[in-house]
Amino acid sequence: MISVCIFCGSNKSKALVECEECSRIPNSHADVIHSIIMSYSEEEPYLNFVSIDEIEVLRESIINGSPIKIEHATFSVAEEAYSAAGTQGSPQALKYFSKISHPVMVVMLLVFIVFVLLGA
Repeated sequence: MISVCIFCGSNKSKALVECEECSRIPNSHADVIHSIIMSYSEEEPYLNFVSIDEIEVLRESIINGSPIKIEHATFSVAEEAYSAAGTQGSPQALKYFSKISHPVMVVMLLVFIVFVLLGA
């Protein structure tokens, strides 16, 4: 994953963490959405809102002192995705629950059978 600091243009480990270069953290809603947009993942392409080339152009703009300019439509799509992830759980949480859902269902079925047998 590639994440770029929206304040100084440096690489970051993740979109919403503190930048090691400028020590700033995206706090406002707009900063959070801009930070998400300024990230790119080859492993999880559904998280990408702009191309890697667009991120590099925006990085140069930030380094040169210009404010970040994201198209309104792109911002809106990223904002909607961020809101949906917040209400439905993150992709990591979905992956976790999808891995354990079958064992959980088996345990629930066994508990149900035990109650039926003991109650009968």
